[in-house]
Amino acid sequence: MASPPHDFRRILVLDRSRIGDCLLTTPTLRALRRGFPRAHLGVAIPAGNRELLAENPHLDEIVLRPERTRWWEKARFILTLRRWEADLIVSFQEKSLFYAWATAFQRRAWTVCLDHPRTRRFYRQTVPIPVGRHEVEKYLAVARALGCEPDEPPRLELAPPAAARVTAARLLAEAGARAEERWIGINPGGIKANKRWPIERFAEVAARLQRELGMRALVVGGAGDVRSAEAIRERCLRLGGAAPLLVAGRTTLGETAACLERCDLFVTGDTGPMHMAAALGVPVVAIFGPTDPRKFGPYTPRGVVIRHPGSCGRCAGPCVHTVTVDEVVAAALSLYRADTATARPATR
Repeated sequence: MASPPHDFRRILVLDRSRIGDCLLTTPTLRALRRGFPRAHLGVAIPAGNRELLAENPHLDEIVLRPERTRWWEKARFILTLRRWEADLIVSFQEKSLFYAWATAFQRRAWTVCLDHPRTRRFYRQTVPIPVGRHEVEKYLAVARALGCEPDEPPRLELAPPAAARVTAARLLAEAGARAEERWIGINPGGIKANKRWPIERFAEVAARLQRELGMRALVVGGAGDVRSAEAIRERCLRLGGAAPLLVAGRTTLGETAACLERCDLFVTGDTGPMHMAAALGVPVVAIFGPTDPRKFGPYTPRGVVIRHPGSCGRCAGPCVHTVTVDEVVAAALSLYRADTATARPATR
């Protein structure tokens, strides 16, 4: 395999689609900027992820790529790639034949991707995927292959847009929040059913932590989590506690980030907001089931993962149902007290 050129003018990164995956590439974006400080660095992402990277200081441009598989959207993106005239294309879409094929047509560009048997023949350089390492290290392997050394230790980066902070502050005020109030974040959502911890357990954790810490809970989530958030509030009230504030289903990703950066603790399942909180420097208690936290856990020294190797009997393999309320409350209190015993760094 030929060696890549030593310098590039225009670099385009074909980034990931899911919230967490996109954020896990931010240490690599930082490393590419360090390695090629004079290059115009762009990233191609779906429109829904724009707020995740809008304030990233290492990027010069965000290029929107298709969110769906309509052929005309794909054809338009191929034209966009051609007009962009990149001389380096870094693809994190190692399984995608479409992006491999589209990238292969950019004959002027040096093209780099993580190695995958389905797509390796389309790229000029492929990078072996590190075995048994966190996904962050997988993406950083590409940066290292291009001669770009990351920070040590690498860290995720996320900054809410200013407009999102304003909107989030208004939503919180309408919900009854005080101007300087801080919260215990609760995220009950999850795309896959086998990653979702029971709602009644989230409610008991929220009620107990509110009582122990003298802070209110703030329940975040997407449109599909509104009923779960309401159920958590109702159960907290039945348990004699304060009513949590609810913003689930009412915020964009940027506004969710603006809410999370005002949390002193975040209790969550294995979801995108878990990675958002980690990127914001919020202490995270993450409840895991079938997913391997060594690869997908919160990438932060201020995180605790609770996961058991056994099954509840109804699920195959490790499952969230074996995690108890007592375990989560104990882990959350321990993490919060350890964090408050040291000075909390400013939000990055």
